[in-house]
Amino acid sequence: MMSQEGKPKIFIQFAGQGMKYMDELRRLHQMSPNIQPFVQKAAAAIQRELSEYNDSETGFFTQGLDVMRWIEYPDETPDAAYMLSSPLSHPLIYLCQIATYISVLEDGLDPDWLLAHTHSATGFSTGIVAAVIVAMGLPLPELREVALKGQAMFFWQGVRCQQSISRFGINPKLETAKLDVGDGSPSCMASINNITRQQLDELCSAFSDYGIAHPAYELMPDRWIVAGLPDNLIAFSHFIREKNRDFAWKFIPSTIAAHCPFLNYALQTSPQDAKRTGLSLSGSQLKIPVWSNDTGANLGDSSDIVWDVMQAYFTRTALWRKQIAPLVEQSGITHVLDFGPGAGVASLTESYLVGTETQVIRCTIPLGRRKLFDEIGPTLN
Repeated sequence: MMSQEGKPKIFIQFAGQGMKYMDELRRLHQMSPNIQPFVQKAAAAIQRELSEYNDSETGFFTQGLDVMRWIEYPDETPDAAYMLSSPLSHPLIYLCQIATYISVLEDGLDPDWLLAHTHSATGFSTGIVAAVIVAMGLPLPELREVALKGQAMFFWQGVRCQQSISRFGINPKLETAKLDVGDGSPSCMASINNITRQQLDELCSAFSDYGIAHPAYELMPDRWIVAGLPDNLIAFSHFIREKNRDFAWKFIPSTIAAHCPFLNYALQTSPQDAKRTGLSLSGSQLKIPVWSNDTGANLGDSSDIVWDVMQAYFTRTALWRKQIAPLVEQSGITHVLDFGPGAGVASLTESYLVGTETQVIRCTIPLGRRKLFDEIGPTLN
């Protein structure tokens, strides 16, 4: 499907936390040799930030953070539970996302033409940062430079989030054996299906005498993510099932409770981390709209995007349908380019597009990249 002018009208999106990413990063590294120098620089940036962090008291990095070694020697990669912990997943998921986008430019897709045919962009949870950087429409050298500042910022974001949860006297550990079975490994976030916002609010309020469960992210009007401390969420899962057995519960592999007040400490420390890494973004720098996590507002109107994005991610309830409102409202968008990682957010967006001709293309897999370069790329010129 193309627009009436025979040109694609593109929507760009990025996924968020809780996704497995190392296989995609390895595949990208092999599939696109042109991206390898950037990945090496990003890995070096991570190592520089790690060298400035004293891990002796927190023990967040007991198995290191050597992404280049893990790319080259898969058998040496730590287990999934370690890799999905916040201090690891934040910088490495961002690296996977931004490197995937940069790779399509390195491999020949013209950035000016791509952005000229892009309606807008967004990102699920932390993916919003990659969306903002892409929306700046920078030439490749400048794009790489800003992306590396974002890489440094994401190292500290992962650390601060985990520190926030540790302040409550816990340091959640995921159990690898339980990540993909049953209700999943008890964690700080969980999905609930077959529940409305009103029902969820009422249940969270009724549960407040026993613990805290916070509505964190609306996936669809009847699908939600809740956040809280693991013991509280375990109790909440039993509490809601006693009320209605139709509620479907699944823990999400996350060692932090995002989009709720548990991350206030991370929010308060984010300005100093942004200053430390030199990451400063304003709406006037964006060439296309980027829709925010919490309200769906255009971040192009923001005077301090880093602060606004961190507020939305750390402490505010997010709503995916508002972030992809241009798709839902049929704004003539022909293609969604999904830069991952994982298939989860691509599938979520497809759920909103049932009955339309809009195509979701996963740019993280060979089939999606071929479609991007062979079918969409030539029409941009």
